[in-house]
Amino acid sequence: MNSHYNTNEALIFWIQTNKEAIHFIDGIITAYDGVANVRRDYTIKEGKTYFKVFVADGMDDEFFSIIERCKKYVPITDIVQAQ
Repeated sequence: MNSHYNTNEALIFWIQTNKEAIHFIDGIITAYDGVANVRRDYTIKEGKTYFKVFVADGMDDEFFSIIERCKKYVPITDIVQAQ
């Protein structure tokens, strides 16, 4: 794990997408050192699959910028911050 990344200070988001897309998203986010950590943990809400992402403290703007670019290539229909 990246030394700049601390799960105690991370924000947790859930991204609604599919299994194929989460691999693409993970590959892209991995290229941005210390921004986020995409997990394969998922939950199903109202028939939709949401994957867990830990976003480093203070990197949420960068994370959302990356996700907006990813939307051009894979389906991302919802992002929810964990309570």
